[in-house]
Order: sequence, then C-alpha cells, then structure tokens
Amino acid sequence: MQGVSHNSARPLKASPPRFAVFDLGLAPYLPLQELQGRLRAAVGDGRLPGVLLLLEHEPVVTLGSRAGPHDLRDRPAPGGGAIPVVTSERGGQATLHAPGQLISYPVVPIPGRDLGDYVRGLEEANILVLAGLGIHGERRQGRPGVYVGADKISSIGLRCQRWVSSHGTSLNVSVDLSLFETIVSCGEPQLHQTSVEQLTSAPVGMAGVKEMYLQAVTQVFGWELLPIRCVSFYQVETELGLEALPRGGAAL
Repeated sequence: MQGVSHNSARPLKASPPRFAVFDLGLAPYLPLQELQGRLRAAVGDGRLPGVLLLLEHEPVVTLGSRAGPHDLRDRPAPGGGAIPVVTSERGGQATLHAPGQLISYPVVPIPGRDLGDYVRGLEEANILVLAGLGIHGERRQGRPGVYVGADKISSIGLRCQRWVSSHGTSLNVSVDLSLFETIVSCGEPQLHQTSVEQLTSAPVGMAGVKEMYLQAVTQVFGWELLPIRCVSFYQVETELGLEALPRGGAAL
C-alpha cells in the first residue's frame, strides 16, 4: 500500500483565527450589549468564528456584576445633564463610557481557554498602543487594566459563556475626564483616570489609535483580521450573514 510514511509526514500548522472587524462609530450601550449576547451565542454554536467591534459609546455609567449604589457619587454631571446609569452583564464594578474613549469588544473564543492569559493579552494590546504614542503603560497586581503611574487609562470588563468572551476594553484617548467624577471608578475611591490627550497635551486622532489597536491585537493574539468595515451597529448581523438570529435577549 502506497502512502506517506509517518516519518516523512509533517504536522499541519493550524491557521490563525480569522475575524471580521467593524467600526461602529458612536453607539448606545444597551443595544450593543444585546448584540454581543447574540453574537456570543453564534460563536458558541459554531456559526461564527468571532468578530471584533470597535466603537465609542454615548455617555453612560455602567454597573458590572459587583457594583452597587456605593459606586455612584452624589455629584451632578458636568454641564448639568444627567448621565444614564445602566446595569451591565460584564464583571467588575462601575465605569464610565463617553465619546473620546476607544471601546474594543472582541466576541471570540477565549484563546487556549485560559481567561487569565486572555486578560493579560488584552492589557498588553493597550500597553503596545500607548507605547506607540510615547506613553509607558503598566499593569497593577490584582487590578485588571492599564495604569500610567497612579492613574488608570484603560479598563477591562468581560462576560464569558461557553468559553466565548464578549465585552472587552476601554482606552481613554480624548474623553472628558471630568465625567468620571460622578462614579467611584472600579471600586477605588481614590483612583483617578487619565487619557492620552492629557498625557501628551496634543490632539489625538481616534482613527489612528484604532489602526494601532488592530496592529497590537494581531501581534499579541496572532489573529487574522479582515479589513475594517464602517457600519451601524444594527447592520452587523446582516453583514455577517446572521440576520436570522433570534433577538430579544434569548437565553444563552
């Protein structure tokens, strides 16, 4: 019987995961949370390899699974307008999202099913972005995210089911830092937030930061990313061929 012998056979190298990338511009929080739940189900069912969503959020305070009323400060929002407060399915405590903050939501299988390593990879991606902007970011033991000195510049909050991760990271690029005065960030009353713009004293283009971020996650995780597409959040499932997915918060 002819064939390739075991000695001469070479193991096939697995191809890197190949994910679609969408730039959603400015988007509301709760519809994005619901969208991630449906995408998470599609990845868990094998109907989708994964997807990376980049966006900025409309102003909102989100309360994670460990948050409570003590995480909200009795201070008026700058400008006098109330900032909506919503419950988030992610872990963690209170955080704030607003324009000028790069949000990255990778809805992907957790690499190697090692959640700790995945969190460190997400931190490393933002550390690489900051390094490219001349800023030294670092980790803090027991506190997920990225810090510059004593101040926080990037936060991480995840929702994981069936070894599929959603939600992700925020990076303060040019966000109005006074908005953070309405919350206790990440459960730390003395914690202050900083931003790329504050540290560099110069305008920073979000488009350029997004490109740097895509390069960073490719370097860290070895993902193969498809060309970025700019769409509205309600178009994502159609673009992925998943328009038949059930809506309305189906159980996962």
